[in-house]
Amino acid sequence: MKNKIIALTAISALCLLGACSDDSSPDPSRGELCQAGLSTECLAGGIWKLMGATEISDMGTGDTLYTINFNHNFTNSPATLFFSEDGSFIFTMSPLSIASCKEEKTYGNWTVKGKTLTLKTTIGNTCLEHKSWTNDVAITPVNGNIEMNIHGIFFLNSEMENADLAEKQRTTEVFVISAQ
Repeated sequence: MKNKIIALTAISALCLLGACSDDSSPDPSRGELCQAGLSTECLAGGIWKLMGATEISDMGTGDTLYTINFNHNFTNSPATLFFSEDGSFIFTMSPLSIASCKEEKTYGNWTVKGKTLTLKTTIGNTCLEHKSWTNDVAITPVNGNIEMNIHGIFFLNSEMENADLAEKQRTTEVFVISAQ
């Protein structure tokens, strides 16, 4: 009987040690989560920064230049976007915004299907009406960061209220998060 108890104790200890060793692997980095492009895992749980309205310029050589518009530059105090794992988001506008109607926080829900991101605003939105937006999104590694280009304007509609149509058409929102 005593040998059976010792044997069961030894087997239990080995099982516990084996279970613990599986948990020692490090969590994947944001770069690893975003390696395949847009995905729920890539977006969720991180704070994405928006440095301002980004103008797109064709260089005529097949290259595209992205620059922050000097009138809508939040580099010193970026706007932020947090994608929660439960499918909700919180967008916090930069205090540097020049919008006449400046929503501090915008709340909504998000989903990913393939390369397409869908955003739907919900509560607490007086400047950004309740609306839905769906578009393909580019996820790109750049200098130790991950960039997410939504190919248009969603959160900065009130920020760009005085821009002409041509300026709005060549402007996008590019969010950045560390690849670490």
